[in-house]
Amino acid sequence: MKTLLAATVISTLLTSVPVDAATEKMKTLNKELEIMSGVIDTALKQSSPRKGLRYRSLDSTYLAGQGVVFSVSVRNSTSGFSLSNIFGHVPEAPMPPVTIIDGDSQFEIEFEEEWEVVAEEMEEAGQRLAEIFHESNDQIREMRSRERELEWERRELERRTRDLEFELRQAGKERGDSIKDELKEVSKELAQLDSQEKELEKYASKMEEEQQARLEAQREAQEKAYKQFLANFEGSIGDTLCRFGSGLRGLPDNEHISFVLEQFMRDDNGDMEDRIYVFSKEKVKSCVQEKINASALLSSARVYNF
Repeated sequence: MKTLLAATVISTLLTSVPVDAATEKMKTLNKELEIMSGVIDTALKQSSPRKGLRYRSLDSTYLAGQGVVFSVSVRNSTSGFSLSNIFGHVPEAPMPPVTIIDGDSQFEIEFEEEWEVVAEEMEEAGQRLAEIFHESNDQIREMRSRERELEWERRELERRTRDLEFELRQAGKERGDSIKDELKEVSKELAQLDSQEKELEKYASKMEEEQQARLEAQREAQEKAYKQFLANFEGSIGDTLCRFGSGLRGLPDNEHISFVLEQFMRDDNGDMEDRIYVFSKEKVKSCVQEKINASALLSSARVYNF
């Protein structure tokens, strides 16, 4: 893919730049992009939270006339309920220092290592919570099924009551006394049925409220995870561009530096969307030169979902 892109860029530059010069320019930009990718990859790994959404990998490319694009892959959690969405536990391999070449000098940046340890108790807690959801759903279904059974029993007892009352109006004394005894028994059964229905409805409502509370807690946890990830992500790329953005010298001043959070969130229809950040190189240079700060750089970015 890079070879094809490079060939395309070279062909577009042939009218104004000699082939050797265009090729050399692309090689230089490609090397700078590889170095910058290493810096950004390390920064994102260090800022990725231990829980919730986590940074996974980074790809980069160059689009002629547009700029460089960093595609960021995230362990996403919007596909449904899963406690692994909230409790991340996959270890990351340690990252080596990254060497930055600045003119005739070079130096290394080394971030403090935070190699995550697998938290078995957290994983077990997640599995148990998932089991609770399934168990709760099964219990609610059973209770609602029992409610339907009780409703059917009520209809049968009420039908039996109407039949006995009709028979009582036409029966003699001896049969009438027997019917009255039966009506008393049916009335007791109806009273017991009322008690069962009230208790069952009370318990079912309580379980549904608890289930709703769990779902709300899950939604809040996911929203918090999104906000935490975005805050860390934006802070990392803003700081990194302001500190090391000058490393992309081969990028034309009128082009851009873009970040694409792939398949990061869902739209109103439930379809996955990318979240895209577009920075102008001009603004990045201003931040490198300390004319603006990282916050101002982030505010200048064009951010949208697609």
